[in-house]
Amino acid sequence: MKQVLKLTKAFIWEHKAIYLVWLLLLGTQSLVLYLYDQTQAILGDTLLFSCLIIFSYTLVAFSRWQRKLKQLQLLQTNFSHELLPSSSSQVERLYQQIAEELEQKLVAELEHSRLKKQEMLEDFGIWLHQVKTPVSALDLLIQAQGNDPKMRAELFKINEYLQLMLNYLRQQLDNSDLVFEQVALDQVIKEVLKKYALFFAQKGLRVEFVDLDTKVTTDKKWLIFILEQLIFNAIKYTNTGTITFIFNGDHLAIKDTGIGIKSQDIPRVFEKGFTGYNGRQDQRASGLGLYLSQKVALKLGCKLELTSKIGQGTTVKVYFPKYYK
Repeated sequence: MKQVLKLTKAFIWEHKAIYLVWLLLLGTQSLVLYLYDQTQAILGDTLLFSCLIIFSYTLVAFSRWQRKLKQLQLLQTNFSHELLPSSSSQVERLYQQIAEELEQKLVAELEHSRLKKQEMLEDFGIWLHQVKTPVSALDLLIQAQGNDPKMRAELFKINEYLQLMLNYLRQQLDNSDLVFEQVALDQVIKEVLKKYALFFAQKGLRVEFVDLDTKVTTDKKWLIFILEQLIFNAIKYTNTGTITFIFNGDHLAIKDTGIGIKSQDIPRVFEKGFTGYNGRQDQRASGLGLYLSQKVALKLGCKLELTSKIGQGTTVKVYFPKYYK
């Protein structure tokens, strides 16, 4: 009821000129009839017919106005030429023409921007693949010269950063690369840990598993990507101690005994390009790992949370939307 009264008030206000003219004509007509000493019956009939005419006009005009208003409200969320209400004046036709021209310009600009961005990302992707060729050659050289562990570790890091950028490009270009299935969490974690075995051995880090005999519904490839970023960060900033994996109800917690993160840096760790105090000390942090991990997690219906204390370590929690024991 309140909505109807509000719409009626808005309609009368928009058409106030018509109602003011009607009142003026009605008053003038009544005054003329009174001056010519017409009977009260004639005056009453004149008022009655005049009110009937304006009431009929109001019903028809209000119905059209309300229909046009609904069409315009639909246009706010989804602009379409088919939704444009029929114009009832030259001014409205001009407004519609301007709106259509602006919409065409906006679509053209967005398409141009999208193509430029896609072209740039594709060129960057080609460059990354080209860089992988000399990296592979370096790998062969290291193997030929005795397979030095330190050199292999540094080469591995180069490959990881290149893979990080390739995944970043995939996120920008492809939003449909998701295949959901039930995944054994302990198997996925062990698969990632095997990849980083060299770093665990170099630093003498221990690994602990707690309640990981669980299956989660997710995309395995992108879950592995998230775990790679989180585990690599845990290794990088943990010099001694243990990295613990705990599944607790609806989330996986990855807890390390590393150097920790400053409290003022924690709210920004998932921002794009943010490296914080530790990243500035390291000089090689890209500020993309946690940003991409959170972005991918949200696409999977997951969420990342991070807590940390200086000198005590960091805990990152991966919350899953649904899990199966």
